[in-house]
Parts: sequence; structure tokens; C-alpha cells
Amino acid sequence: MAAGLWQQGTRQQALARLQHTFDVVVIGGGITGAGIALEGARRGLKVLLLEQRDFAWGTSSRSSKLVHGGLRYLKQGALHLTRESVVERQQLLRDAPGLIQPQSFAFADYPQRKPGKLLLNAGLMVYDLLAGQRTRRYDRADDFLMYAPHIDRAQLRGGSRYMDAKTDDARLVLRVLQEAAAHGATLLNYAPASQLIRDGRQVSGVTLQDALSGAHYQVCARAVVNATGAWADILRGEVQAKP
Repeated sequence: MAAGLWQQGTRQQALARLQHTFDVVVIGGGITGAGIALEGARRGLKVLLLEQRDFAWGTSSRSSKLVHGGLRYLKQGALHLTRESVVERQQLLRDAPGLIQPQSFAFADYPQRKPGKLLLNAGLMVYDLLAGQRTRRYDRADDFLMYAPHIDRAQLRGGSRYMDAKTDDARLVLRVLQEAAAHGATLLNYAPASQLIRDGRQVSGVTLQDALSGAHYQVCARAVVNATGAWADILRGEVQAKP
């Protein structure tokens, strides 16, 4: 779906706004670009977001769908990063209950399997402490089999369970974009950026193409953000920008 997404007026009216000077042009319509656009628009900045294909076309629609609190970071000893991830997960669970939902995980406990019961439960205890709530529990084998009836029963001692969260990643992007538009951001997909505009050494805007009509536009901006994720280096080469 080509857009002016959820905005007042038509795509043509959104294109007409390109004659204005923007505070920020965000290139990339995934979750990173959407989040930047929302935060900028909330702060009263004039924001334009450009996406070359569908919104959330790339990594933001091909993720694990997990909104995890950083248990893997805890294993690496990164307590601060784990804490930050847990806080963000809890905030998303509160702010978007229709999009972010609890997701349970289970680890079977067998002899010689790593991490063992004590180490895993110690990690989950720290995980719960950082989240400010207890979700972990350890079940004996008979109870654990109620949750995982098809696993190997031989030598099963029990299992640990804990909660994280999951989402529909593409819908989450669209929700954030919807809020950005409600705060005044201009959103355009099928509008790839092709070149940076420079005033001396200072970037002063971008050149973009409307992929539907073939028309080219020059947009003035005080700042340009490359939020294209896995395509960041490709875009940097195409627009001849230095890292």
C-alpha cells in the first residue's frame, strides 16, 4: 500500500509538503526509522520519513517476533543492557497490550544438560529481579510434561519456565508510524532517497524519487538519519556519504 499513511489528505498532498524544509529526514521505514520519526514528531520537530518499498518490508517483518528482556545479555554479564531491555519490554507490555503479549518459555532439565538447574534458575532469578516481577518457576517432571508432553521422558527431572513477550513485528511498525503521523510526521513509502544534498561539508537535504510516478524531488532538511538497518552501508554508498 502506497501512502501518505493515516495522514490528512492524499499521497499527492504529502508529496506537495516536500517543498517545505524539514527538521529531520529519516530514511528507512522499519522499526528504527519509525521510532525516530515518532520521537522527533512528539518533540515538535518537522519530520519526513522515506521508505523505498513497503513499510516494515525488511528486517522489521522478518524478526523472531520476540520482545525479549535480554536473557542472552545476562549470560554475557551485561546487567545494564539486560536491565534496559527488561524495562523496555515491560513498558511495551503496558503501552501496547493488543500488540505485545506475554510468551512463556520452558527448559527441560536432564542430567548433564547445560545450563544446569541451579545455574539456569539463578539467572532467571536475576532476570525477574531486574523486571520487578516473578515469572519463573520450576516444575517436577510430571507437571512439566503437561506443558511439553512430546519431549523425551527418559531421565527427565523437571523443567524451568519463565515469561518474555512476543509481537507481530510488522503491525508494531505500522502502529508506531500511525502515532508518528498523528503527531504530524510526513510518511512516504515507494520513495527511495537517491542522493544527499550538500552545502559545503554540511548535509542540507536529500533527493528522492516517487517510484509510482517517476518524479524526482529535492527536500531540504536540517538533519538526515540513515535508519535502513541491514541496508545502511548500501545506502551510504549510493548517496556517497561517509560513515
